Amino acid sequence: MPSVFSELSQFARNLPPEAAAALKRARNKERYRAAVERTWRNRPEVARFVLAHTNGIYIAKDERPRKGPDRHRDWWVFGIYLDDAAARTEVDAWQSVLLQALNAEGLSVDDLRFLPAKWDMRTRKLFPELSGDGADEAVVAAPWAARHREEEASRGLDIVKCAVCLVFEDTERAWALLEKVRGAALDEVLLREPRADGSRRDERRSGQKGYWLTLYVDDVEGIERLVAVFGDAIRDRARRLGLRIRKIVVRKAPPSLAGRCAFCRQGRSIPLGSLDARSSADA
Repeated sequence: MPSVFSELSQFARNLPPEAAAALKRARNKERYRAAVERTWRNRPEVARFVLAHTNGIYIAKDERPRKGPDRHRDWWVFGIYLDDAAARTEVDAWQSVLLQALNAEGLSVDDLRFLPAKWDMRTRKLFPELSGDGADEAVVAAPWAARHREEEASRGLDIVKCAVCLVFEDTERAWALLEKVRGAALDEVLLREPRADGSRRDERRSGQKGYWLTLYVDDVEGIERLVAVFGDAIRDRARRLGLRIRKIVVRKAPPSLAGRCAFCRQGRSIPLGSLDARSSADA
């Protein structure tokens, strides 16, 4: 007796090309969903968050030349478009496990790539039923996402603190600058600044994230002078430590940040990460 799988395969072969392609896309979508749920089976709220921020997937053959004994074999890539930085970070950390899960679900691919969804692609959702404004997603996904972003931002500011201390030979001079920063934020940027010909190159091509560092201070002119002198050295030190800072911006600290300090001599740095805090600071 033929199996259900063989009957479905035979049915797909007899369909018109457009219908067969649509059926294949639907099957790949469900296999991707099953692979994500398998990867984060111990943290279903993360699986739901990744799926909710998936804008599209694709399977393509990598045409780039390769070296090694399998260089003549076809190399297939599974690509994922994600519109949230926290989701991309989670996929990056678990990509080897996710790749195994994709193969276990029947998708024979050799490599996994994840890219930021940009422009009109951000309005498309692969699983629109998970990306609505309903209370269920807000309760399940939002607490994890907020905590994840805050931890990542705190680690980034710790690198900034270390970079400043390395640039200044006198540690107390470094802290004279750091203790004047009432609030600090790292904002991920996807595109580099324009080149001479006006074109832009995606930061993701090199597999690196780029950030704008915003410092909220009382004495804007004084800190801007220090950034003009030491900014390039700070960015260079941060890059060697793993943080790519594209630009350092200095802004006036609002009254709501009075008495605060973003960089602590002991303990983790405190990012100005919440939307309410950023809105009040930028007002």
